[in-house]
Amino acid sequence: MAGMWFQHDGAPAHFSVDVRSALVTAYIGLWIGRGGPVNWPAHSPDLSYLEFFFWGRMKSLVYTSPVDSDEALVARIVVVAGEIREMPGVFANV
Repeated sequence: MAGMWFQHDGAPAHFSVDVRSALVTAYIGLWIGRGGPVNWPAHSPDLSYLEFFFWGRMKSLVYTSPVDSDEALVARIVVVAGEIREMPGVFANV
């Protein structure tokens, strides 16, 4: 399971301490969900876990420093999208 991400749905029955402990053990730092290392807001109507991870990561990389123009923003988005695409294993199981 090395490098595989787990998307946890956060349903009340799946949010027990036992379930989260098992996820922490099986997916060390590699699970997305309520109470996980990559948090996801419960019952978000707009984003799936994967979308939340992707756009959150994209924004954190794009806005590491101020953007001066629209052209610079588009160029930075293109570069960051390529970096995310090339991250080892990030889309291996999608």
